[in-house]
Amino acid sequence: MRTRLLIAAGLLAAASHGSAQQPTFPSRVDLVTVDVVVFDRQGNPVEGLTREDFTIREDGQPQAVSTFEAVSLQTSAPVPQRQGRQRISTNAETPDAAGRWFFVVFDDVNITQFATARAREAVVQFIERVLRPGDRVMIAPASGGSNWTGELPQDREDLKAYVQRLQGERRMESGPGRIWDHEAIGIALGRDPQAQAQVVRRYFENDIIVESAATPQDPESRRNVDVSPGIALVQSKARQTYTEARSRMQMSLGTLERLAAALSAARGRKTLLFFSEGFIMDTSLPNFRTLLQTARNANVAVHFVDVSNPAGPAGQPGLPGGSAESGRAVEDRDATIALAMMARESEGIRSIASDTGGSVVSGTNLLTGLTRIVSEGRAYYLLGYSPANPRRDGRFRRIDVAVSRPGVTVRARGGYFAPSNERDRPVASDKLDPEVRAALDAPFGTPGLPMRLTSYVFEPQAGGKVQTLLVAEADASALRLQPRNGRYTATFDSYVLVHDRSRDSLERNERLVELDIPADAFARLAQTGIPLQREFQLEPGRYQATVLLRDKASGIIGSVRHEFDVPSPGEFRITTPVVTDTVLPGAAGQAPRPVPIARRTFRAGTRIATAFDILGATGNGAAGPQVSVAYTLRRADGTQVAASKPQPLTPNAGGRLSVAIGVTLPEGASGEHELHVSVRDEIAVRVIEHVEPMVVSP
Repeated sequence: MRTRLLIAAGLLAAASHGSAQQPTFPSRVDLVTVDVVVFDRQGNPVEGLTREDFTIREDGQPQAVSTFEAVSLQTSAPVPQRQGRQRISTNAETPDAAGRWFFVVFDDVNITQFATARAREAVVQFIERVLRPGDRVMIAPASGGSNWTGELPQDREDLKAYVQRLQGERRMESGPGRIWDHEAIGIALGRDPQAQAQVVRRYFENDIIVESAATPQDPESRRNVDVSPGIALVQSKARQTYTEARSRMQMSLGTLERLAAALSAARGRKTLLFFSEGFIMDTSLPNFRTLLQTARNANVAVHFVDVSNPAGPAGQPGLPGGSAESGRAVEDRDATIALAMMARESEGIRSIASDTGGSVVSGTNLLTGLTRIVSEGRAYYLLGYSPANPRRDGRFRRIDVAVSRPGVTVRARGGYFAPSNERDRPVASDKLDPEVRAALDAPFGTPGLPMRLTSYVFEPQAGGKVQTLLVAEADASALRLQPRNGRYTATFDSYVLVHDRSRDSLERNERLVELDIPADAFARLAQTGIPLQREFQLEPGRYQATVLLRDKASGIIGSVRHEFDVPSPGEFRITTPVVTDTVLPGAAGQAPRPVPIARRTFRAGTRIATAFDILGATGNGAAGPQVSVAYTLRRADGTQVAASKPQPLTPNAGGRLSVAIGVTLPEGASGEHELHVSVRDEIAVRVIEHVEPMVVSP
């Protein structure tokens, strides 16, 4: 979809926000960063090491350590407690300044219904008992779609509520007709004749296939059973099983790769926890190599949390001979095979954990392993070096880190893939640019293009949904636009994602935005920001939205994430107040229309309009509801600047209780202010107190 955004000078006449500080970006060099954890004999992280204690080799060749930083997180960075939802979100915070981040992938495509409860419990225990105040976590299902982010402790209940809606989707066949994924790949690709013979025997002994009618009946000849007609059945079933397993692997590996790419912007250790029953190793899939390459280059360690039944496979539903409908007891050799196959069913993810510097958590007590993984990130070292090998050949280079202190164990990533001079393949028209995809997947904003984002929740609509408006503003000064023919023009790709906490739904909106600004209006637009609005009809609940803009000329990307609530219809509430210094003239016979904006910085002396509707007030027969409104404008120290006495409201011609407040900011005012609005339902004796923070600039 294409949107043409024409900016007229008249719309910007009341703009008052000072331009944002221009971000600066360091020049890029080929610097390899390695995060290193050093353990003592008791498994505790070792602190107090210096640059001189470390030695780095790349492919056996010593490297000079050019940057060194010791990171100690005894406690997470203090974070002030939020009072309700944050009204305005920005992407000013850089990923490495955001405290400790943890990333959880719930592998719903490889988790069965039997393991769903155990998987959920493990994630909830991780949130409740392992994470600390100030820690931040992102949870995403492997199947894609909606994800959720939160910060401890204030978002603990939201995170737990999100986990409870996750469900294992893998349907495992019950009875002796099941073929293990590891058996299926060997049969389907013709690599393992022994596996085929093994499955044929199981099928024959359980009467799934029978011997040929032409088989001689004498006892001597019956020793050589002819089951050749059933081999085609086994091969067909193996191909089907392998196709399904391959599809699940591609989905899980793709999600891991996308998340690893999204985390490349964050500095330091990235703890990625993969809660799953695992998947097989399939070297024919290129996804394994590309995931390893992405994870190693982004310095991401993948930890496998095995949520499969710790009691083992013997007699479990879905395993050969393990269900009541199989009609026979489990033979010793089938139980042995089941144990061996169970171990091989998770070879793929175990290999990824090992190759990315992660670990495997399994057994009956997953909490102990999760606690150990988190404690590893308490203290670590960031070492940087410029490779002595300048070749850009795209090959894997092995990294070895040693410490001079005796009796310690060192854990660091095992290597990386060198840059390549080969040109990147063009992105297909039906696929997202990798940088855009990474920015959309990241739980933190991308600061290349400074942005702010807010939400407005308006009236209920048909079907129980609520009209919701997202309003974003981008800093035009970051684009370094040049005028042509007296106008400033730019073209943007815009992407909006709205994640639902309680439902498996993800709202999407993608448009091409063309900006066309008169030269005399550009300076004011640089102060107020490039506006972007998107409207949605949403069910009541809690949401997180991501808005991304990419300038097509420069490739600069900005993204910001924002959390908001949509209340249930029928509640006594006010629509989100539109607080603005920009008002459009109304149509004939209609009042002027305040324009929703995201900024909350206004110049002293400016006239500020505040508009909202009151919903759900108690009626009084034909007289209707009785509601009064008052407001107070205060400085940060509580000093009153302006105020009104309670004023009774009268419904307009449409029967709506609409409020319009105009306040002129005093000349000479500056600093933080608050607009307090009080709405009182006189019949039900209910009061709504709303506070709108703002900044007044001289």
